[in-house]
Amino acid sequence: MNWFKIGLLGLLMLALTAVTAQAEEKTPVAWGGVGSTFGPCGLGMPAGAFAVGGNVYYGKSNGVWESSKRVNGNAKATKLNEIFKTRYGVMKGLDIRTATPVYNVHIEKPNDSNRESYGIGDTAILLHKTILNQKAGDPLSVALDFGGVVPTASVSPHSSDAAGNDAWGFIGGIGATWFNGANRFDTEVNYATFSEGAHDYEKGDRYRWNLGYAYALSDRWDIGAESSWEMNEESRTLGLADRNASIEWYVGPKVVYKYAPWKLFTGLIAKAPVHRWYEGNKVGSDDFRLELKLIKVFSLGTLFD
Repeated sequence: MNWFKIGLLGLLMLALTAVTAQAEEKTPVAWGGVGSTFGPCGLGMPAGAFAVGGNVYYGKSNGVWESSKRVNGNAKATKLNEIFKTRYGVMKGLDIRTATPVYNVHIEKPNDSNRESYGIGDTAILLHKTILNQKAGDPLSVALDFGGVVPTASVSPHSSDAAGNDAWGFIGGIGATWFNGANRFDTEVNYATFSEGAHDYEKGDRYRWNLGYAYALSDRWDIGAESSWEMNEESRTLGLADRNASIEWYVGPKVVYKYAPWKLFTGLIAKAPVHRWYEGNKVGSDDFRLELKLIKVFSLGTLFD
């Protein structure tokens, strides 16, 4: 990773922040996480509001990794994945959201035929309950996530068991958000565990920790950065360990555009790896990631408030 470029970008962001802080009389509000694994952290959804959209994820990798190093350059992988998302405010302080992955992975090997993996993964369905609200006078906003994974995956010779194999699962987590003027800070941690699904395959337990910072340059534009850390325990096939435990940590800058009249929000983030570790051989460890997020909010009303 080129730390000089990252530092230069950070200085530029700080300079823009200082100039804008003097120019803005009204304090604009920054939007939330852009990355595909980022949730709403500590904030709730207004009752009756319905959001729909999702993420498009592009990643490229070169070589095979083992432990924390590239062992050879004998494989190249290209990923073009989508995650379709919805979120609805059931009542004040409680909303429900879903995330369904759609993946397409192309792997090239010099002495072997190319391999394609594509399909639909299992869907996560989570309830999001706020327990602290900064706008109501609390020091920060905090919310709990609880729900699970339901078997919606397409299982075929071209599907990826890691993306979804028609299995059930449980997810729990906690998130926090804090505003200070035009600055916004987000963090969340969550844990997921899975049952055995198709192909006698059981995904290993998953741990995630996301961090985000955003500065609202105006009512339309934000800049910031995000960090996504993920650890996966080894999966099991026919009850036997697959030796594929992993840790990945990616960080990068983001930009967000908000158009309030249409209740439309879009963001772009570029991430590079800070740390990678794999128990066994890993093909498709992203050397960089680009993610685009697009969300449209509608007012549907609610029967509960």
